[in-house]
Amino acid sequence: MADIDIAHEYFTWELVQQVAEENGYFEAEGVETDLSYFAPGTQDFSDQGENAHETDWWEELDDEGETHGVCEWNAVQESSETDRQIIGSYSEWDRVLFAAADSDIDSVEDLKGRSIGINEYATSFYSIPEMLENEGFEEDEIVLEHIGSAEDRFDAVKAGEIDAIGVLEPYVTLGKYDEELKSVYEGPCRAALVAPAEIDPDQVEAFRNALNSAVEDINNDLDHYRDVYVDLLEEAAAEEEDSFEDVDFDRLRTDFELRNFLPVRAPDEKRIEGTTEWMSEKGYVEDEEEVTTLEDEEDVTSIEDEEDVTSIEDDEKSVGEEAASDD
Repeated sequence: MADIDIAHEYFTWELVQQVAEENGYFEAEGVETDLSYFAPGTQDFSDQGENAHETDWWEELDDEGETHGVCEWNAVQESSETDRQIIGSYSEWDRVLFAAADSDIDSVEDLKGRSIGINEYATSFYSIPEMLENEGFEEDEIVLEHIGSAEDRFDAVKAGEIDAIGVLEPYVTLGKYDEELKSVYEGPCRAALVAPAEIDPDQVEAFRNALNSAVEDINNDLDHYRDVYVDLLEEAAAEEEDSFEDVDFDRLRTDFELRNFLPVRAPDEKRIEGTTEWMSEKGYVEDEEEVTTLEDEEDVTSIEDEEDVTSIEDDEKSVGEEAASDD
């Protein structure tokens, strides 16, 4: 049985992984996995250097697994600076920007020139500027401030120390049911798998097949897995009770609807190319040719327009299981 060790930061994978293990899908595919989850925003890269090129964040993850499930921006950076290759594309639930409930910020336009709390050199460092640029923001209208962990960001925006914050799951759902916060913008987050150059393509396919069998199970019984997912949310919030004491779990349990998951697929070449171009324009990638993907004969459906993945506000039941990185 082949081994594949993965360190990933996507909370929704906790559910997919659990279903795949319980139903024996990894064993059926002949792959023995070790998936280690780290909560988005828990790693602090801000003291590693003066710029993104000095933050070799992947070295910290190698202790948990040499294959990394991170945001597409971080995946592109890692591939460009190492011999690793992008072996898969997937989707994580939306990135959401929150402001305090009593704030005068009510829409994305109100964020121009206002401070947004992030985790420097992690997913939010890259994804939020790109999202806001796509909304027509000029570079000098985007004000990012390093706060650190998602818990610290929750505390900072409630205390008025920052105007807004950007987070990923599980903090998106927790934030939506937090009485002291309001959502002011929702945008897509893209994720990818990055692995050592010598990884076996058959092993990669087997791993994706196992996860996608679990995805199919979840999508076919959303009502059941909704309750399982809410249990996972409550467990996550319990680890930082003070930060999430304003979350209305009674309302969450009543109103929350689990969204459909997208499958993990072969590298989305067109999407990765677009991310690489943006990273290169910003100076985060020195040589676009150094970004490599696993060759795969499978046809890859490119999600050019994230509107193809229904957003939360359009349909709470549509999900993307996408890749982003450390929030």
